[in-house]
Amino acid sequence: MGDFVLSSGLRSQEFTYLLDVEVPPLPPKPTALPISFPVPEGVTKGRKFRTTWTSYSSLARVHRYMTTIRPLATVGSRWKPPARWGEPLVVSEADARDGRVNGTRVKWAALTPSERRRLVAPDGGSMLLGVQATGAPFTAWATVFERTSTRIRECFEPRFPHTAPHRLRHTFALRMLEWLVNGHFMEAARMVHATDTDAALALYLSKADPMMVLRDLLGHTSVVTTEAYLRRLDMTRIYREAYERAGHEFDLFAETEADEEFEDEAVLV
Repeated sequence: MGDFVLSSGLRSQEFTYLLDVEVPPLPPKPTALPISFPVPEGVTKGRKFRTTWTSYSSLARVHRYMTTIRPLATVGSRWKPPARWGEPLVVSEADARDGRVNGTRVKWAALTPSERRRLVAPDGGSMLLGVQATGAPFTAWATVFERTSTRIRECFEPRFPHTAPHRLRHTFALRMLEWLVNGHFMEAARMVHATDTDAALALYLSKADPMMVLRDLLGHTSVVTTEAYLRRLDMTRIYREAYERAGHEFDLFAETEADEEFEDEAVLV
C-alpha cells in the first residue's frame, strides 16, 4: 500500500477507504507510461472527483495482493460490521462501477467512508482494499507507518524520520514534479533545437505547465496551493537540474548560463 500511495499521491482517507473493485485494471503489458487512476469523489477532499496516475509496477503489486493474499482473508469470512457502525451493507452483483447494496443499485463513487467500511462483499469480508486476517476492514494505516519507521530507526538508520501517510503524498508530489519538469524541459529543448525558433517553445510551455499538471493530480483547486505545498528549495533544485540536462543534451547554452539563470533563486532561498 505504501508503494501504491507513493506512485499515486492519494490522501490517507482516499486509500484507506478505497474499494478493491475500484483499483484500476492492470494493462496487459508493462508500460513506462503512467496509468490513469480515477479517484472516487466519495472519499476525496470536498467530494471532488479527480484523476491521478499510478505506475505499472505499483499497480501490479496491488493486483498480486488482491489475487493471492486478500482472498485468504475475505472469501468465506463471517465478518459483519459492529452495531455501533450501523446496519451491514450487504453487496451483490458488484462490478467496477456499482453494485446492488441491500437490494438497491448503488454507485461506489457516491458512498462515504462510513458507508464503505460497512460494505460486506458477496463472498464475505469487507469490500475495502485493505483487510485484516479476519476479513474485517483495515484502517489503522498511520499506526503501520509509525511502527515501520520505529523499526527502521532501531535496526538500520537512527536518523530515519517519523513517517505518517501524508509524507508519502508529499514525496509523490516531489517525484512527480521532477518527472514532469524533466520531460517538460527536454521536450521544449528538442522542439527549439529542431525548429530553431522560440515559437514552438512558447506553444509547448503554454499547454503543458508541469505545475498545472501536478495541481490536478493532487486535487488542489489552485496552483498556488500546490506551490505552497512544496518547499521552494526542492522546486529550485528540480527546475535547475532539468534545465541543465536539457540544455546540455541539445547544446543550447554554455556551462555558466545555468549558474547565472538560477543565482537569484539561490540568494532568495
